Amino acid sequence: MKLSPKISTALSLALLILSCSKKGEAPQAPFATTTVFAGSGTVGSADGKGAAASFYFPSGAAVDAAGNIYISDTGDDLIRKITPAGQVTTIAGNGYSGASNNPGRESSFDYPYGIAVDASGNIYVADSGNNLIRKITPSGTVSTLAGSGATGAADGQGTTASFNFPMAVAVDVAGNVYVADQAQIRKITPAGLVSTLAGTGTPGDMVGAGSAAAFAHPKGLALDAAGNIFVVDSDNNKIKKVTPAGVVTTIAGDGTQGYADGTGTAATFGNPYGIAIDAAGNLYITDATNYTIRKITPAGVVTTMAGSGFPGNYNGIGDKASFGLPEGIAVDKSDNIYVADFNNQTIRKVIGALGH
Repeated sequence: MKLSPKISTALSLALLILSCSKKGEAPQAPFATTTVFAGSGTVGSADGKGAAASFYFPSGAAVDAAGNIYISDTGDDLIRKITPAGQVTTIAGNGYSGASNNPGRESSFDYPYGIAVDASGNIYVADSGNNLIRKITPSGTVSTLAGSGATGAADGQGTTASFNFPMAVAVDVAGNVYVADQAQIRKITPAGLVSTLAGTGTPGDMVGAGSAAAFAHPKGLALDAAGNIFVVDSDNNKIKKVTPAGVVTTIAGDGTQGYADGTGTAATFGNPYGIAIDAAGNLYITDATNYTIRKITPAGVVTTMAGSGFPGNYNGIGDKASFGLPEGIAVDKSDNIYVADFNNQTIRKVIGALGH
């Protein structure tokens, strides 16, 4: 008798939980099913639907209110859009490294990494190789929001400010853009005024207020409804929180490179990269060199949702799935999770997590 997909999935999950129970182990929680949402798995820049499209080291992911996913396709120097139905188009970038502010496909980027979208549909890009923060309007107009193009850490208005290979961006409801710079968290107002919210500017690992805090190559940012910023402090293997006033605390990770679930600093990570937040305040982390997707509840409980812990390219439930190198991550209003799987040249979708 052929089982329906729903029954088959439920049966597989039940057997997996039973298997763990027989060993006297607690199963991973919550489990989720990983599939390929878009991308052929081969290097390229083709637009198309689902597996007909191709990517080249996709690294950043963001989702808008309508469920469209935006990808910074780093190796192609392109900004891509994926509809909820999986149709991939290129919205900005000519495919060559540069810093041109021409419209849409006539513009150019250099190693775009982080990406964010605001409520009006404006897209913000951490244009890392150019040391710029770029803005793309819904009509496709590309401009430079901030940055001189020179490497530095100067605050100031618009192009008088400087950045040092910025890796991530996030935008709040007021239109302020936050940037994960080399060792600082920067803030850009809608008018383009750049200031430093937290961090000394020198890589380190300290909590405290403003310049008393230190980060080491932060690579991911997410904002909650209260304006708190959650930072993936990658080289410190920690997840930190920055209040709107710039006070920095550690919410998860003990600072060593490892792979353990637990609460707060009892958990460990392996070069975590991207971060996203859902409406309930749960955080989702791409734990890059552990090849897993981790979840942190508002109480600080860290669990593994998906990934075997080893590099691979398999779909499946929980730890039966594998990733090549998960980097960017975004979550939509239905709690579907999208992952930029850097080394597999695909965008993965993680769905059906228990506990939502």
